[in-house]
Amino acid sequence: MRSLCIAVPRHEGETIRLNLSAGGFLRIDLRIFEKEGLIYIPVTEDPGMDFDLTEADFEEVEQVTSYKELADIPDELREFLPTSFDIIGDICIIKLGEELLPYSNKIGEAVLDANTNIKVVALDSGVKGEYRTRDLEIIAGENRTTTVHKEFGLRFEMDVDRMYFSPRLAGERKRISELVADGEVIIDMFAGVGPFSIMIAKHANPNIIRAIDINPEAFRYLEKNLSKNKVETVYPSQGDARDVIKGLANADRIIMNLPHSSLYFLDTGLEILHPGGMIHLYLMAENSEIDEISEKILEYARTNGYSISIENRMVVHTYSPTASLYIFDLLSTL
Repeated sequence: MRSLCIAVPRHEGETIRLNLSAGGFLRIDLRIFEKEGLIYIPVTEDPGMDFDLTEADFEEVEQVTSYKELADIPDELREFLPTSFDIIGDICIIKLGEELLPYSNKIGEAVLDANTNIKVVALDSGVKGEYRTRDLEIIAGENRTTTVHKEFGLRFEMDVDRMYFSPRLAGERKRISELVADGEVIIDMFAGVGPFSIMIAKHANPNIIRAIDINPEAFRYLEKNLSKNKVETVYPSQGDARDVIKGLANADRIIMNLPHSSLYFLDTGLEILHPGGMIHLYLMAENSEIDEISEKILEYARTNGYSISIENRMVVHTYSPTASLYIFDLLSTL
């Protein structure tokens, strides 16, 4: 059967397959195959990753039993089961509507039964606290929230209950690393456990990366992950990015991955950006308001004496039926 697909290098195949599955893009009715060092993975639609979308002929396979079929819940509620969830290492993080909450443990057990690579299922009840971490409750599997997540040959250790990490940004992290020129000075303003900084350090040749995070637990794992991945060009700092940046040299590239609050830090980024430099601004926004937000970003820069252009704006992934996570690549044109 012919299908849309992406072709990825062999060593990245398993990571990308898991990310596609978590995002609901993977076709499980067709068999993945390898040809000339590339893994061809069938998808339901364009997943927005930094790989060419193409078509290929695939062998059909018998439909794999999904957790939806295994879940011991009333049939009239089955249609409300989520079609995707985040997989971080061997932990599955799932969101459920109110009508499914009484059956959360049974749903968690079904996820375990259908996915042998998952050892923990945690219910996500939204964002909490000063550090905007997920509000998690273990509903099935082992009683832990620590794991090691693999991505493009890198390993990130973390506690998903005490810091935020999104596996859906794997393609974005790789895309940014491929934009970095030799010798760049980079600031990762909200580094978390280090996925952007470490990806760039290992797949590009920057001069230095300043990785900042205010969350002490995330910072502790950031330092662990720098050691685990044998990274020497990343210099971590704990604290509020506004305060830490004041003592740093100007940057060629700034990463602002704080989707619900990044606009409040745009002035800080612009102040320290070299002419000709770029800010990668991640922003959660209503789809209907995105053109208005783009104009506000440009107007804010003009009002404060900066000249920038939006070189790229695209959806990274959907967040709700009406909202998405967007990336803005902002180029300083002064």
